[in-house]
Amino acid sequence: MSWFKTILLTLFLSFVWAATCVYGGVSGWFLKPIAETGNTEQFIANSQALIANNHANIAYVLIENGQVVFQDYSKSKVEITANTLFPVASLSKFITAYGVMILAEQQVRLDHAINEQLTGWQLPESEFDNQTVSLAHLLSHTAGLGDGLGFADIPLNETVPSVLASLNKPLSSTGVREIKVTKPVGDFKYSGGGYLMLELLVEEKTNQRFATWMADNVFKPVNMTDASYDVITELDNIAPAYDKSGQAAGHFQYASAAATGLLASSHDLIALVQALTSPETGQLSSQMISTMREPLAISLGAPIWGLGTMLYAPTASGDFVFGHDGANEPAINSTLRINPDNNDAIIVLSSGGEHIASKLGYEWTLWQTGYPDFLAFDVAVQSAFVPCLIGLGIILIGMLVVRFKKAK
Repeated sequence: MSWFKTILLTLFLSFVWAATCVYGGVSGWFLKPIAETGNTEQFIANSQALIANNHANIAYVLIENGQVVFQDYSKSKVEITANTLFPVASLSKFITAYGVMILAEQQVRLDHAINEQLTGWQLPESEFDNQTVSLAHLLSHTAGLGDGLGFADIPLNETVPSVLASLNKPLSSTGVREIKVTKPVGDFKYSGGGYLMLELLVEEKTNQRFATWMADNVFKPVNMTDASYDVITELDNIAPAYDKSGQAAGHFQYASAAATGLLASSHDLIALVQALTSPETGQLSSQMISTMREPLAISLGAPIWGLGTMLYAPTASGDFVFGHDGANEPAINSTLRINPDNNDAIIVLSSGGEHIASKLGYEWTLWQTGYPDFLAFDVAVQSAFVPCLIGLGIILIGMLVVRFKKAK
């Protein structure tokens, strides 16, 4: 074998091994869950050790087969209970989607153009056809909207703009954005603006304020007794805000209640999980709940989003762990994740600390399925780095040994 052929073969084997390692990384081959499969006590102990390193208010709940098996309420800052309200940031979108799906069983069409279903505001003209943008596209962030919102923090002493005012001039943390189709419909791009449109849709179809309709038609029927989309200044029993270092910080308001304005307690989210895992107790049929998990958005070849729900990782049955995370400054973080195979779930609400809710959600997803969630793609790829280097080293040494043996 000539040196040229040796080099070509080495490069080919190296490429195959590197590709295998990347695939193995995102498939969880090199990741170890913090507990053995099925060992709930071990998972609780090791997850609490992670919590101990955070200076935060935390509400932490584990559910198995639809029933609560563990609750922990951190006292690192102030006393937190099951009824303490937390701002949940973008987890708000998941509950908004639940409400929209209720309307979809009654008076709106998921597959019809949103411009045909809204009267008070229309998507601005662009090079793309707005008539192809459906309600389902808005729910799944596949409408091609380029706003990238992220709504700006509004101090509590300022007035929150109306939905129409925000649609016409949405303010993000980096300036004014436009809610407009800027890429092909069907491509995934996260959009808070799409959920602002959904907020208007609910108000137009129900002739009620969004917060009022959600309270009467989503929260009350499933016993979410604390939850509210109302402005934060009108609510009591809210977990104090802290930054990542544990220092006191202020609360803020946001222009879109539907996208990021919900306050909820762990009691509320337990009730929601039970409604989703036992559909006879809620307003949505099991078929409609399953429809929410149908993959509509794809990233790097993997399904990541359904109708208003993140699809974190595949389950053994071929379904998906589903739910939603949320994060805002100063240090709000939340997660709600459900495994439909066994009706297990995790709920974490936090104020302060460094994304502890999403970290616990990631560990739970890996423990439940053996797969890392798509939000932790970087962690999954990094896990393949050392095995990849070792394999490449073996290939190089092996090919050199073979080459020199041939030369003798």
